[in-house]
Amino acid sequence: MRAQRMKAEDRRNSIIRLSKRLFARNGLHGVSVDELARACKISPAVLYQHFPSKSALYKAVLDEFACSREEFVDAVLTGSTEFGDVLYRMMSVYIASRIKDIDSVRIELRSIVDGDKVSETFFKHQWKGFTDYIEASLAELVAEKEIPPIDAEFAALCYVGMLRELIITRALKVGDMCADRTLESMLKEIHAYFLRIVGLAK
Repeated sequence: MRAQRMKAEDRRNSIIRLSKRLFARNGLHGVSVDELARACKISPAVLYQHFPSKSALYKAVLDEFACSREEFVDAVLTGSTEFGDVLYRMMSVYIASRIKDIDSVRIELRSIVDGDKVSETFFKHQWKGFTDYIEASLAELVAEKEIPPIDAEFAALCYVGMLRELIITRALKVGDMCADRTLESMLKEIHAYFLRIVGLAK
């Protein structure tokens, strides 16, 4: 009896899942279509039936890393509408999803080293949601005289920089820095530190 053929959607998802590891290890330009097909146990022709190019497959892999829009909407709408509270919920959802997926961290770092504009732009866009929200909120708080004047763009970059360092340290287990701390306690500490810097907490 012949083995049942995989449905098109299942095959597509399988290709994305199996290709992700190769892209994480070798980058977009460090892996060939033949290598991707071998890893997926299919022919290059079958791969091209699902993705018109290696770049299209790479983009599909990147899209798998994004938190769902629903998760972010829930994070924003659930609970207090204070700037610090909303930012913490957004950040918690995003960081947890990234740390669970080591390959996403490797691909982001690889894109910086390789100068790969496709994934560099993708991850920059993901972080832009945070920086835009922080900059707009801080500008509003300054205008309302709730906090002293501050360089909102620089503050946003500092916040994102601390979070990226945490992702790298936790996901890739770099060294033993704060190895005895829980992720939640570190997120709270970073967030509290940031709020103190911008003048929203003592």
